[in-house]
Amino acid sequence: MRIALILTGGTICSKADADGARRSDVGNALTLLEQHYRSAHPYSSVEFTVKTPLNKLSEDLMPEDWCKLLRTVAALSEDMPDGIIIAHGTDTLEQTAAMLSAALFGIPVPVLLVSAIAPLDDPQTNGHANFEAAVRLICRHLEPGVWAVFENSDGCMYLHRGFELEPCRHESYSFFSKGMQPVSDVQNPPEKKAACTKWQAAGLYTDIIPEVLRIEPYNGLCYDRFDLTGLSAVVHGTYHSETANASLYSPYGMHSLLVRCQENGIPCFLAPCSEAVQQYGSGYDLVQAGAIPLEGMPLHTAFGFVWAVCMQGYSGEKTAVRVRQIYQSLKSRCFRCCI
Repeated sequence: MRIALILTGGTICSKADADGARRSDVGNALTLLEQHYRSAHPYSSVEFTVKTPLNKLSEDLMPEDWCKLLRTVAALSEDMPDGIIIAHGTDTLEQTAAMLSAALFGIPVPVLLVSAIAPLDDPQTNGHANFEAAVRLICRHLEPGVWAVFENSDGCMYLHRGFELEPCRHESYSFFSKGMQPVSDVQNPPEKKAACTKWQAAGLYTDIIPEVLRIEPYNGLCYDRFDLTGLSAVVHGTYHSETANASLYSPYGMHSLLVRCQENGIPCFLAPCSEAVQQYGSGYDLVQAGAIPLEGMPLHTAFGFVWAVCMQGYSGEKTAVRVRQIYQSLKSRCFRCCI
């Protein structure tokens, strides 16, 4: 098996300095990962190709870093491996997982995000276990697409679909998703998967770095404070009832934002929000005023999808069409661990 290992940084690639603060160190992480894996699996025939496009804690990632990561994956299409493992920090793992799910839609191999609760040289780390589980899943011919694998504090290793991954809660050591399944449930497929065909990754070779504004609603949010210059899109969240402030003629009402977006040709998405029926008048009024509803999509997922689609050159109404198309296609697939 040929696996591409992409190191980006994060806790799994970090090392504590003299003051105890963790700093990203992908070189040290690579040594520790390889040594630990080879010592635990001395007869493994897995061949790793290592790429290190980034060396950052995930909270420090910027839009251009996502572009670097995508170009690194795109370059693999010339000689596609059997699977790809991306070492990433936990703080924004769900955001990158959502973005990759949209940007790599149609990739013919599994892409697994792995992270850790502590550096690899810490006895408490689950980084080695997560990495080894990712390798094992690829060797068992995991279904193509974007996934995350993580050992929770209950000691169970879980597999998540990337677009469903939820943020790790504050001071938590566990990840959750709607369809999460224990890795122990993964079974070997009856037949070996056919060799991978060349993947058309032209959409990832781009100089476009979209600027997408993500807004989390709260009481007292003043929309006049936002500068919309140069924006590709706005992704606005909702409260639990799929609502936001719909007050008219007020800088605290989302209407004022929608008017400015329309004047500047900027699509403004509302997520999550039903496409057909809004339960409350506030949600209904915002959709009628031009907010584009994204049904069933948590804010971080909607942001990742919209960013990825804008990066691929979509704009205006075509952005919404493509975002919904990808999301609905991913949702319609049954959660199958192996093909």
